Amino acid sequence: MSEALGRRRIWLEILILYLGTCGLIRLIRVARDGFGLSENWLVLVPIVFIYAPAIAERWNNYRVDDDIQFPEPLARELWKATKWLLLLIALIYPAFVLGNHYWQTTGLPFVTDEILNLKYPYPPHTPKHGLPDDLWLQIPYQLLCVGFAEEYFYRGYMQTRLNEVFDGRRFRFLGAEFGWSLPVTAILFTAGHSLVTWQWWQPFIIFPAFIFGWLRARTGNVLAGTLFHAWSNLAMIILDSIYGVR
Repeated sequence: MSEALGRRRIWLEILILYLGTCGLIRLIRVARDGFGLSENWLVLVPIVFIYAPAIAERWNNYRVDDDIQFPEPLARELWKATKWLLLLIALIYPAFVLGNHYWQTTGLPFVTDEILNLKYPYPPHTPKHGLPDDLWLQIPYQLLCVGFAEEYFYRGYMQTRLNEVFDGRRFRFLGAEFGWSLPVTAILFTAGHSLVTWQWWQPFIIFPAFIFGWLRARTGNVLAGTLFHAWSNLAMIILDSIYGVR
């Protein structure tokens, strides 16, 4: 098989798995809403993400390396991933929390009322509400069913697989070597959320997506990305709850 034909075959594999997972997950959500099913049915979503790359193994004999999922020794790698998480929290979230406060209390109402002139502008949200009641369930759910499942599919499978299409060492940034596979995966990851269910804020997902991809390139596995992915989601859930955002 020629090199060009091999690359086209990889692209076809990735696009079929990508569109297939997005379509199947959308179907799961539509079925849940249409039939009034419980939130427990969403456990099918991580199953789709985790088992989709198995099709690549059957089709093109490509298998995600075990070290990308569970590198050895696992305890030491988890500790490294935790240190990356703590460093990113310290660098990003003081400014993020402050920015979120001004956005919820002043920015969003001003934009919708004064700039967009909406008939029903967003009201100011103040930090007078408590933590989410289901936080104890959200932590393992975001860690395993969202963070790990999505990182395994997008960064463990897709970004790694695309390194066979693009030069995986074209760029170097803060100790990480990567190629065009990182931004391409970040774009597909961001667009995938909108293909499943549209929200106006989803284009901003591209920013953490670049960080997830950088962590994959920097550490060689998806553990740090999983932890930071879960933290990012939990931080928004907690902040929305505190500010009374539905």
